[in-house]
Amino acid sequence: MSLALFVQGLIAGYGIAVPVGPIAILIIELGIRRGFSVAFCGGAGAASADLVYATLVSILKPYATLIHTVSALVLIALGLWLLHAGRGNKASKVDEFRVSTPSGAYFFIFGLTMLNPLTIAYFTTLILGLRSNIAASPQDAVFFVSGAFLASLSWQSIVACVGGFGHERLSPKLRFVTFVVGNSIIVLMGVLLLLGFSV
Repeated sequence: MSLALFVQGLIAGYGIAVPVGPIAILIIELGIRRGFSVAFCGGAGAASADLVYATLVSILKPYATLIHTVSALVLIALGLWLLHAGRGNKASKVDEFRVSTPSGAYFFIFGLTMLNPLTIAYFTTLILGLRSNIAASPQDAVFFVSGAFLASLSWQSIVACVGGFGHERLSPKLRFVTFVVGNSIIVLMGVLLLLGFSV
């Protein structure tokens, strides 16, 4: 039973991590700006948030609507703030991206992932569904949550590699273009979430 729950946790973890959303875009941005190590720590922050949700989803479910609204506003504000920081079409401004340390990236992405309404929506449907027919012991729960965390961490590491690959290979002008496009998408996602659309 424990092995089966671990596999189910892996499936659930990949299910929430693989779809490209605002968190993945931010991790790629971190990789392009600051390199793989900083982006990897950002990805670890996202995986840690998934771990929290996998563990506490039944407690957090009543606050799903509030989390949805707050996260949409945060995404819009974040995207606009980053675009403002890189205004003036100056590629050098892009490298002033405020998250510059591994620990800063970890807590930055962790906080944003905790506010991501897609995370709570996913874990309150798929994960609760997977666990509904299982009288899991604490040991079984550990196997399930561990699988979800490892799956999320492994995928976020791949995303960090994508960003890190472009760190030394993209020209400043192209990095600026990716910066503007990426953060414009984040603003758009926030607007769509606020209007009630799924992204």
